[in-house]
Amino acid sequence: MAINLTTIFGSEINVYIQPRQSERQYAGFPGSHGVVTMHLGTRGRQLVISGTLRATGANYSVARAALQAAIDSIESYLWAYAADYSFAGTVFATTVFDKFQLVPDSKGKVFRLTREGWVTCNFTMYGRSLV
Repeated sequence: MAINLTTIFGSEINVYIQPRQSERQYAGFPGSHGVVTMHLGTRGRQLVISGTLRATGANYSVARAALQAAIDSIESYLWAYAADYSFAGTVFATTVFDKFQLVPDSKGKVFRLTREGWVTCNFTMYGRSLV
């Protein structure tokens, strides 16, 4: 059964996949003009998940600590085994995660406090479908 990406990242996410990449090896030979190529197959699709994480608490420190705990939990998926994930009815089979980044705003701030008392941060997670 596929793990729904909203259970990991929350509901404020955008999910899409990049087309498959082709892997080729090129070789040239002495005395010949041009190169030959060997097609080595595809290297899976890149899964891109971006969005906003948020947490709340009694004050900024408590809310930021709660957000950091959520970030630490998401970070653990970087060393998880391949699994099936789903979002909006689409299943991303046999996927691993490669990179998790927090995205600063135009002022360079990563964590922001909203008027409603939430501490938020934007992120991007990159995964790879292995098939």
